[in-house]
Order: sequence, then C-alpha cells, then structure tokens
Amino acid sequence: MLLLTRSVSPKEMNIDAFVASKGVKETDMIKTVAGDRYFAVSTADEAQKAEADDPATADQEAPTYTKNSIPQVTGLSRLSEKTDSLKIGWDEIDGVQGYRIYRRDDNDPESDYKLFSVVNRAGLDIRNLGKGSKYSFRVAPYISDGSKTYEGEPTEVTFGTAPTDVEGFQMTDETKTTISMSWEKNERADGYLMERCYRGKWSDYQEFDADTTEFTDTDLEPGKAYYYRIQAYRDDSTGRLPGAKTAIRTVAGLLGPEDKNSASKLGRVSLDYKDSKYADGYLIYYSKDKEDWEQLTDTDRTHYSTSRLEDGETYWFRIYPYRTVDGHDIVGAYTEMDFVANKEIYDKTVGDTYVEVSLSDQHMWYIVDGDVYLESDCVTGNYGSADTPKGYFSVNAKMSPCTLKGDDYTSYVTYWMPFIGGGWGLHDADWRSSFGGNIYKGNGSHGCVNLPPKIAKEMYAVIEVGTPVIVY
Repeated sequence: MLLLTRSVSPKEMNIDAFVASKGVKETDMIKTVAGDRYFAVSTADEAQKAEADDPATADQEAPTYTKNSIPQVTGLSRLSEKTDSLKIGWDEIDGVQGYRIYRRDDNDPESDYKLFSVVNRAGLDIRNLGKGSKYSFRVAPYISDGSKTYEGEPTEVTFGTAPTDVEGFQMTDETKTTISMSWEKNERADGYLMERCYRGKWSDYQEFDADTTEFTDTDLEPGKAYYYRIQAYRDDSTGRLPGAKTAIRTVAGLLGPEDKNSASKLGRVSLDYKDSKYADGYLIYYSKDKEDWEQLTDTDRTHYSTSRLEDGETYWFRIYPYRTVDGHDIVGAYTEMDFVANKEIYDKTVGDTYVEVSLSDQHMWYIVDGDVYLESDCVTGNYGSADTPKGYFSVNAKMSPCTLKGDDYTSYVTYWMPFIGGGWGLHDADWRSSFGGNIYKGNGSHGCVNLPPKIAKEMYAVIEVGTPVIVY
C-alpha cells in the first residue's frame, strides 16, 4: 500500500479509506484509570472548555487552512510511560480534521516510519511496546475538502519506554573496608544510576555506562551498614527515562568466618570455624554440584555437624555470616569448603556398627549396620577440668546396676558401658533434667558420657562388648 510508504511531505490521501481497510480507530483523549482527562490545561480538552467559558472566544470560528498552510504540531511530549506502553500528547490545532501518527522502531536498524494511527484528538495511548525500547514518532495534522485529504509537515520526536529492572544485583565480595557488587547487563539500557544509603541518608552516588556491570565501593567503615540501589535508564529526545530500582543491603567487614579444623568424620562433616567479628549468626548451605545450594541451618554457633552423608561423595559447604540491622538480616561474604565424605577417623576406617560422640555437638549416635539405631543429646566431661578423652575406643564391659566411685563422688547408675578401663564410659544419669547444649561447660560429668535413662536402657539391651566408641 503506497499509503504506508510515501514520504511525509504534504500529499493527497483518502483517510476514510485507510481507516476502513486497516481497522485503525480514531482515539479519544487519553484518560486516567479513574476516567478523568489526563492532559494539562494547554491541551485540547481543557482549551476547548476554557473557550466555551470565555464570552470573547465563544463565537470565534475555527481557522480555515489550505493544503499549503496547514500548521505543524507543537507541544509534542510524553505524558507518561511504563515498561511496555506510552501516552503522548500535543497542542490541539483548531481547524484541522485530525492527526496522522507515524512510528519507527529505533531498536531495529532496518525499521522505517510507517503509518501507525489516525486520531481526531490531540493524544494517543500506545500499548504493547517492547520493554526498555525506543520509538520515533511523527505527528502530522491533516485537512479534508470533502474529496481530497491533505497532510501538513510532521513534527518528530523520539520516546522510550522505561527499562526493565536490573537483575542479578548482588554483593560479590568484601574486605574490612570494601564492598564489591555486580549485576546482569540490561541490553535495553543506555546506562545505570546507583544510589547509596549511609547512616540513614540516601544520595546519588555513581553513574555507569551501558557496558559496566560491576563496582567496588572503597574506604568504608567496618561494621557499618550500607544500602545500595541501582536502576537502568534510557535516554531519548525528551530526556532521561529511569527504570525501577533494585536494592541490596550490606555491612562492611562482615567477612566469611575462618576455618578451624573442619573435617569429614565418620560419614558426616563437622564444620568448625572462628567467630566472624560483626556476625549475629550464620547461614550454612551445601551442594553436591556447586550449582544447586540447599540451606542446612541458621545458627549462632561456630560448630555444625551434618547428618550422615554418602560415603565417597564430594560435598561443598558455604558459611554466610549475617547481621540484623533495622529488622533485616544482612548477609556478608561467605567461606566455602569442600569435603569427601568418608568413614575414617584417627587414621582408622570404622565399620558399620559403632558409637559416635561429638563433644562440640554434645550428641551421641549409635550406628548399627550402617543405620542410626539410637541418637540423643548427652553431657560429657566438665569442660576444662574433666574433659572426656578423645579417641578411638571400644566397649570393654557391661554392668547393670553399678556404683561409680571417684575421689570426691559416688554415683549409682543402672546401665554402665565403660570404654576406657573402668573409669570412663556411657551410662544413664537420672539426676539430670536436661542434656545437650552447653551444660558440659560448668556442669559437666566427671568424664563419662551421661545419657537420658531411656536411651541408656535401649542401648544397653543391644550393644555388644567390643563395639567401637569414637569420641571427637
């Protein structure tokens, strides 16, 4: 159709034929969701209302134009925008029949202007546009003498839709005084704007070009919270059009904890690490492929033992310190470790049946034929004065009942299972109301492993002399 490809200089045309053949509808003035007029006072709707209220202009007739005197559109502007739509408007011209709008997709280098719409009012709501895109428009008024239609010189402007959100905005690393961050490249952005909040005050902070996707902030104050917001923007002939803001929260110096003898023991991994200076707690994750990560725990302790893992398999762990600021948990840089799960300990390979005691966890597992038969919190030797010995031992006797005597104590127990001579063993402790936790730090045993009576009874019924007992 020649109608779509002619130049935009004045020409003759049949608008009614175009509308009928292409299904282009004349568009009324743009309205808000509430149904009120969107345009400002200078637009056609309000201008006509003002004229109707003004006796000096009420009786004036609209000017009459010839094909060579049709004025150009003025005031062509973007009234609002979203990521996939635009509202445009211009000053109403009295005496013209309507306006023809041409559009070019500036994201497509092969695109050219094509007739897009025909309207009889000074505005158009344009939907279903590409996100973060640029479009050039030409708006030309036209008149008709009944048999022929004439178009005036067009007015041209370039508009953009708002860019989509910046994705993948995250902290990638930090030291005591620096924070590094990165984000995914937004292919429809002309650049990025970053704001920073420090001590409760937001400020415009950095501007980046379209190809920059990382930044390191320096000279920060350790232990202090910093918030960052980033947004993509597009530039068009009317100015800068920013997209939505994406935010992250950080704390300078919230570093991954230093490892402290973490190891794979008896088919599980024991994570032991030093306290991170500014941390309120730790998030621990694991993965078998370094791609899919699953959270194991949220803890304020500096020790964690996994459940039993598959022998011979490699597991990765990440320990993230976090700090709670203004009700938000801010996560710092992580420490990563990897281990091959194995059943070795103290240079020995353990079989499928044994007793395992973790001093750090204050927990006991009784493994039978490779499966957990019993497990329970326990209380071991008083920390620092009567510590339960670490090592690879074995049950050397079973007695029920039994009287345990020391230099300054006598204890009567129902189930006694010694594993170091006759002085250290597993037994019930009915005088205790609770087990586990930090009881052993200040109210521990004389060196034995104290168990709840019910657990000790079940273990005594099935355990055999010679069963390995591993304490670590």
